[in-house]
Amino acid sequence: MRDAIAETAGNEVFFLGHTDGTGFVTSVEPLARGNRDMVAAIVVTTSCGDVVIHNHPSGNLTPSQADIEIASILGNQGVGFIIIDNRAERSYIAVTPFIPQELHKLDYPDIESFYAREGILASSLKGYEFREEQIRMAFLATEAFNEDKIALIEAGTGTGKSLAYLFPAVLWAARNKERIVISTNTINLQEQLIRKDIPLIQRHSGINFKAVLVKGRSNYICKRKVLGIHQEPALFQDEFAEELKAILAWSEKTVEGCRNDLSFLPRQETWEELCCEADQCSRIKCPHYAGCVFLWCPKGCGERRPAGGKSCPAYGRRGCQTGSRL
Repeated sequence: MRDAIAETAGNEVFFLGHTDGTGFVTSVEPLARGNRDMVAAIVVTTSCGDVVIHNHPSGNLTPSQADIEIASILGNQGVGFIIIDNRAERSYIAVTPFIPQELHKLDYPDIESFYAREGILASSLKGYEFREEQIRMAFLATEAFNEDKIALIEAGTGTGKSLAYLFPAVLWAARNKERIVISTNTINLQEQLIRKDIPLIQRHSGINFKAVLVKGRSNYICKRKVLGIHQEPALFQDEFAEELKAILAWSEKTVEGCRNDLSFLPRQETWEELCCEADQCSRIKCPHYAGCVFLWCPKGCGERRPAGGKSCPAYGRRGCQTGSRL
């Protein structure tokens, strides 16, 4: 590192370091060279357990605001962040190198036992139908988890696709203490998973896990926008007027403020006039901040709703019955 810095006449150099699995840096390679004040942060090649290192020519190793921002992003990806002087003799460890977690791979016999003709599902569900294609799909999902691969699977109606990937996903999450994100293309499948398939896995798999339904900001009504339309109703006297009127009436009595609670599916153009949007949210400066259905638990227990509209953290306490329906 000292030689690489000297070759740039003492300017900043951005290094990628690799660790031995215990947090000790064993090798480094320069990825970018800058000037006396800054250097490009090349993070596309980093992975969990790596560490990025760069020098401060001034000798002051205190992280700058830019350093802290990049360190935060990398730290959330399992990458350490270290600042050194030009002689590579002093260092400031802004983010300690992470020790990669040992992964526990899934066993194919365990997966097969869940779907087999005399397996867990067959003994638990009356009228269970064994499907060879379902096991094949479950094995492909298992292989993707074990080998850190991407699996692209196409299967026909009746295969039981949801259960085919759910059990390997749940087993992987439990064994490796990781979170699994399942993204659906339709609300109908989302509801099927949270109301039917996941509870079935919870009842019959013998695995203790929790699942929550996460909805994006745009699914929630914005009270500031509602007030704006009430104050300027003449601006919406067109084909959207009746639909807007129905949504406004619903907004006065809804508790959760989620689009799914509407008795009809509004047109996207209409809903966009009333939904929460990140670029238009003034957060604490908004006069409706304390009653925002996106930011706060709608049951009035005083808890802040986690990012993404997940379960209220006070569920089961202080009388809050919101739970995973958020």
